[in-house]
Amino acid sequence: MTGTLGQSDFTHGIADMLRRAGAFMGRAGFGLFLFVAGVIAVLATTVIGVSLLIAMVFLGLTRGAGRKAAPRREAARPDTLEARHTPDGWVIEPYGR
Repeated sequence: MTGTLGQSDFTHGIADMLRRAGAFMGRAGFGLFLFVAGVIAVLATTVIGVSLLIAMVFLGLTRGAGRKAAPRREAARPDTLEARHTPDGWVIEPYGR
């Protein structure tokens, strides 16, 4: 007689099958998690990029409107300095000279 004490082959086979199925489900779940995280990252990056693009366009439109008005020299205080660019570099002089 060659019997064993413990679980039968049928019970051991089911336990092994369930263990392998659990391991596969764990790997598949982790892979699905990585895929979803990647998709969310791409979507977030796209939304941020489009938001920056819209902000850039609006800032570009408003910058042109601010440059139309010329600065008034009469309103400057006498102790104000003026900088101008020369071929040798920047020169700082008292305002209005």
